[in-house]
Amino acid sequence: MSDDHLDEVAAQCASLQEDEITVLESIYPSLITVHPNPDDRPGRLLTLTLPITLPTSHQVQLDTSSGPSASLGLSHLPALTLKILFPPAYPTIESAKVISLRAPLPSGEKLGNWLPRTKLRQVQDKLQEMWEEEKKGFGEGVGVIWKWWEWVGNGDFLTDLGMFNGPALELSIPPMLTPSTFHTMLKTYNASQLHSDFEKTAFSCSICLENRKGKSCVQIPGCGCVFCTPCLSSCWSLAITEGSLENVSCPSVSCTKQRALRDRGEQLDSDVDAVLVESVVGRELRERWEDVKEKRKAEIDPLYTICPRPSCQAAVPPPPLSTFVSFDPSFTSKVIRLSDLSSSTSSSGTASSNDIPTPSIPTEDRWLRHRTCPKCSYSFCLYCNATWHGPHTPCAFPQTSFIVSEYLGYPEGSEGRRRMEVKRGKANLERMVRQYLEDEANKSWMESKTSPCSGCGVRVEKSHGCNHMTCGRCNAHFCYRCGASINPKDPYKHYNTPGRSCFQKLFDQEEIERFEREANGGGVVVGGGGDDDWREFRGIWEW
Repeated sequence: MSDDHLDEVAAQCASLQEDEITVLESIYPSLITVHPNPDDRPGRLLTLTLPITLPTSHQVQLDTSSGPSASLGLSHLPALTLKILFPPAYPTIESAKVISLRAPLPSGEKLGNWLPRTKLRQVQDKLQEMWEEEKKGFGEGVGVIWKWWEWVGNGDFLTDLGMFNGPALELSIPPMLTPSTFHTMLKTYNASQLHSDFEKTAFSCSICLENRKGKSCVQIPGCGCVFCTPCLSSCWSLAITEGSLENVSCPSVSCTKQRALRDRGEQLDSDVDAVLVESVVGRELRERWEDVKEKRKAEIDPLYTICPRPSCQAAVPPPPLSTFVSFDPSFTSKVIRLSDLSSSTSSSGTASSNDIPTPSIPTEDRWLRHRTCPKCSYSFCLYCNATWHGPHTPCAFPQTSFIVSEYLGYPEGSEGRRRMEVKRGKANLERMVRQYLEDEANKSWMESKTSPCSGCGVRVEKSHGCNHMTCGRCNAHFCYRCGASINPKDPYKHYNTPGRSCFQKLFDQEEIERFEREANGGGVVVGGGGDDDWREFRGIWEW
């Protein structure tokens, strides 16, 4: 072969190489690096980065010594790195020379390859095989790099190398990595590539009907609908401000119709999380969204309650069933009560151990009232909303009265009563109602039969005598009829001052009649024979 012919072939190969490199750079921008050749050595040295994008998401299983581990869905695998040399006679006479082919881990650390060396050798040999096929069929191997790249980039090489076990792709774990580390690397790389692909793709917003790049849009998890960030921010901000949590989700027509068919409780179970909400509407509205969502959950689920602290107001879930202390009704206490022992002894003289009753432990678990707020860690009682007072201390009357009043305010068999019975227990509410009615009866009796001390407020019941009372607790003098304070130096001025409601009422009429009955030996005063006695005692009363 003459020198002129060799020069002609070299010039032709150089032109073909330049055209192939230009085509590859236009198809795969930023993935090709052409190394400089300052010494003007023959050939071209290139470095190719080959990302692997599977047509559909595949399940990947990691092979360990104990067998396949948990699978994960991937549509992107870490890129291969190829350093290749184009000889002067490529592609007409010689094939490209592979300098190195690696499958580096996505972490960037030099911990080995995620593909075994045997598999990399088979991928490398495929390039030589493809060039030979092109050379045999067309006389030259033009475009073989692009063909081989497509074979690798689409993941077809995984099938040809027999790496699929049914529908699942099996990958070996590098020797320097643990299964969990390799699993995390693959999952993180796949997520970053999906995000990068999303940002580079143009989408049509169904709200403003404009086309925008993915970096200016938000994709709703679950349904996959895409909206531009300004439109979705306006929509969600209005919904959060008005407290319409059902609208903090996908605003598309089809998804809105599907949500309208759900129950009220299921409408809050959307695929929107706090991270996505904050990225769209900001931190302040995200915090309000979380607060309103927790309160709405307590409104829907009767097992939830609201933290009674005004600064918190978070939804408090019921404690797990495993924390409840259960009591066996068949278990009997071995405690001997002194009252039972004394009553048994007094009735029979001698008592055996079989005669002593053994009261059973009540089946009610009062720890069921205990709640702890997950937000502020405040421990409180479910019934009275006060600070947790222990299982043996009864609830304070005002709080119990409020709960019972709310319960009795609902009609019998109504939805309001049913929700309260589910939340607090029907037996507990019935017991609270009985206690409430008893307390109300006691309160009514106290108000009608007793009078409070004007000094300390302790209530006093008068059995007999005059209305001038002296408190046995604070020694205050007061009137039993009107409750007014009385001067101890002149206590009867209160009853001798005209115009007062207690004027000449040191003794009540009932007390006067009782005294007259006692003075007459229990008989009824008819008249006559008692004027002198009446005059005598009248002088004492007037004093």
